[in-house]
Amino acid sequence: MKAIAAISSLLLLGAATAQEIQSKPFYLVIQSANKTLNGEKLAACHSGAAIESLCLAGSSSQFNLNTTTGEESPIKGQAPAGTLVWKLPYSENGETAYESEPMSFYNDPSTNVAMPIFEPSYNMQQVMFDEQNRMGIYSYLDDTVTPPTGGTPKILRNWYVCETYYTGYTYTTLNWVMGDATAKPQNPSCVKVQVERSFV
Repeated sequence: MKAIAAISSLLLLGAATAQEIQSKPFYLVIQSANKTLNGEKLAACHSGAAIESLCLAGSSSQFNLNTTTGEESPIKGQAPAGTLVWKLPYSENGETAYESEPMSFYNDPSTNVAMPIFEPSYNMQQVMFDEQNRMGIYSYLDDTVTPPTGGTPKILRNWYVCETYYTGYTYTTLNWVMGDATAKPQNPSCVKVQVERSFV
């Protein structure tokens, strides 16, 4: 746990230097045409040492969004992107303490389905929330044309719920399908969803 605390201290130092602001806590709620998924809340579930994925586990976890002071959105009228974090509880001198873990994507070269994970790391995948509190990712790249371009920002919402395997754990988790808005998951269990923020 000392290594986690050391890495987190460096992350917090960097955050303080960049004047990051942490949002109020919120839940992440699934919206889907699939009635068994619709309204389900996501939970941080153990997927390794100080590593959590986002599971449908019949429970829920609270998350925060860290944004940088003065940052602006690349699309007028939208909110700026930030770092989605989950607070890992641990014991320190008999007291419960918390370390903020940023979300990043775990990519295996054998699949186009990337798994969001939380771990003490400098790797972070920025996300944004629109006026309807729907979570998305800003993208600038368009390599479906020749030559590729990168000047026009757009919002992607390639969220799916899938059965996944990671470090010996098989869960039903939130995932991101790599590619543009037309990308389809190769994992046959995946179901298209929206992810919405609901403040505590």
